Amino acid sequence: MSSLSHIPGATGLPFIGDTISFLKKPQELFDKKQQQYGNIFKYRMFGRQYVCIMGAEGNRFVLVEQAKHFSSNEGWELINELFRGGLMLRDGEEHKQHRGILQSAFKKEALQHYLEAMDPVIANYCKKLQQQQEVKVFPFIKELTLQLAGKVFFDLDFSNDLQHLNQAIIDMVKASITPVHINLPFTTYGKGMQGRKVLQSYFSRIIKERRQQPGNDMLSHLCVATDEAGNMLGDDEIIDHLIFFIMAAHDTTASSLTSIVYELAVHTNWQQQLREECRQLDAGSFTGGRAIQQNLDALEQTGWVIKETLRLHPPLILIPRRAQTDMQFEGTHIPKGTPVTLLLYHNHNNNAYFSNPQHFDPKRFSAAINEHKKCPHAYAPFGAGQHFCLGHVFADLQMKLVLYHLLKNYSWQLPAGYEPVYTHIPIQHPKDGLRMKFEPC
Repeated sequence: MSSLSHIPGATGLPFIGDTISFLKKPQELFDKKQQQYGNIFKYRMFGRQYVCIMGAEGNRFVLVEQAKHFSSNEGWELINELFRGGLMLRDGEEHKQHRGILQSAFKKEALQHYLEAMDPVIANYCKKLQQQQEVKVFPFIKELTLQLAGKVFFDLDFSNDLQHLNQAIIDMVKASITPVHINLPFTTYGKGMQGRKVLQSYFSRIIKERRQQPGNDMLSHLCVATDEAGNMLGDDEIIDHLIFFIMAAHDTTASSLTSIVYELAVHTNWQQQLREECRQLDAGSFTGGRAIQQNLDALEQTGWVIKETLRLHPPLILIPRRAQTDMQFEGTHIPKGTPVTLLLYHNHNNNAYFSNPQHFDPKRFSAAINEHKKCPHAYAPFGAGQHFCLGHVFADLQMKLVLYHLLKNYSWQLPAGYEPVYTHIPIQHPKDGLRMKFEPC
């Protein structure tokens, strides 16, 4: 604690510190501290002191230039037991080796098969909207993304196990922000660890079959993938990666899609523009992986809307790391062992990087403007550097495919007088699920 005495910032009461404010209104907490102390300050959360670094240069320093001196595994200490072994929780040569093996599951040919598998699932699932007068978008999308994960990851229909698996993931996510890590059956953390066991058991039953008879699903790719030296992943390592992948594909993608649906309900002119863009595509060409990917890549304006929504509503509002050695950043000494936090949402809403940042303007991502490229690393919804999200292309294509089916078949709007309230930790989402009215069109 004394090693951070030179860094400005009030840390509040012992242990509690800023924990309550962080969980309830993290954006207000950090904005207030930035106004008081500048772009580098300390705060206390869950009994630990952290140093927050704001700004694009901070992102560049921590995530790119000095990435090897900052641990992602130790930075994500609150979740590294729940999601242990996931790619985000590996560092150095271990991370490099695993990333090299996992890349085969995200190559173009693999993505084509995934899209081909997802297309009919999305089309059939979206038909449910015809039977509902009002929909809670976040739960609806979460159920869809879990079904898609079952199809893409395992070539399985998750319908019979949907509630069971969904609850396991929910319990793990809730456990990731509890300050008390007591692994007992009745505690939040204990339920999260039990959720991990549920997923471990489910996945382990499938691996042996995929090793013997691999298909086109992601698990099959992981079962046969090797690095340059011919090394393969063990069963436990594959399970660790799948648990992390399914959480990302389920929760973060659902968060992003929900925010996109919300922004298109508020900005109906963009909803209509995207609908017209989708209708210009030949629906009959969505019959093969290659054709699907080519068509989705052609949805230029849809891509702008996705990027702009991720700017305003990044699923994760911060990135944590821990310094592995003493270092200097902009004249400030950062001691070895210091937990460091980077704030994505603050950079995304900074007047220094984006014009009128509170305004929804997808055109800022058009080739003619490319505002996000004017200051590298200010825009980083998928991270940056060696930990840049491996599945970002997959996530982008999946979101475009879901939006294609929604826009082709429905228009939607918010109920009169309704304004959703967002929660930001651990994943951004509307507290009440986001009520929405869908009409066939």
